[in-house]
Amino acid sequence: MNISKYYLWLKNDWANTGLILSIFLFVFLIVFVRNDDFVVFIILLQTPLYMIHQTEEYVFPGGFRKFFNKEIFKQDTEDEPLDQNFIFFVNILLIWIVLPVFGLLSTIDYQYGLWIPYFSFFAGIAHILLAVRAKKFYNPGMIVSLVLNIPIGLWSIAYLIDHGILNNFFLNPHIAIGIGVNALLPIMGVILFANYKRKKELKIAPTK
Repeated sequence: MNISKYYLWLKNDWANTGLILSIFLFVFLIVFVRNDDFVVFIILLQTPLYMIHQTEEYVFPGGFRKFFNKEIFKQDTEDEPLDQNFIFFVNILLIWIVLPVFGLLSTIDYQYGLWIPYFSFFAGIAHILLAVRAKKFYNPGMIVSLVLNIPIGLWSIAYLIDHGILNNFFLNPHIAIGIGVNALLPIMGVILFANYKRKKELKIAPTK
């Protein structure tokens, strides 16, 4: 199997693979990291937690792309402007690459990864805001946000504060980074939607 086939497989099945990978990471972190460095454990733990979040969004029950396109962007189609390519690249880059890299860097200095629990916490809050915006009780990712991302993110931050690694919840740069990384996603969504509308208008514009 060549690289292009591996890429197509990953593009189609990354979310399913993420569920399996999250189980492996949980076991690995509990067995090899938790007792060695609990702070690093907390930081790295956010990655498999978010992979479970992605499972709810895109596998079971799935439908986050449809929800966002129809309920947030108010489009007739469930496939655009938030398309498969955008979802794949954002999720792989942010959750599969950026979070683990900064988590591993926290083994050198905790400061590299202290923003990650904030990211997880505010990513969960974002799903509540989406529910309010769409006037829907549920959106894909909401249950994991309420059960895992928000409470464990909050507990992680509280642990870091209790052990003097963070001074307090608000007055530190890590909360700004966590919020900022979350804010990038709606900003990218606005840009994506604007480009989609412009292309759509060009298609229907009368020719002279």
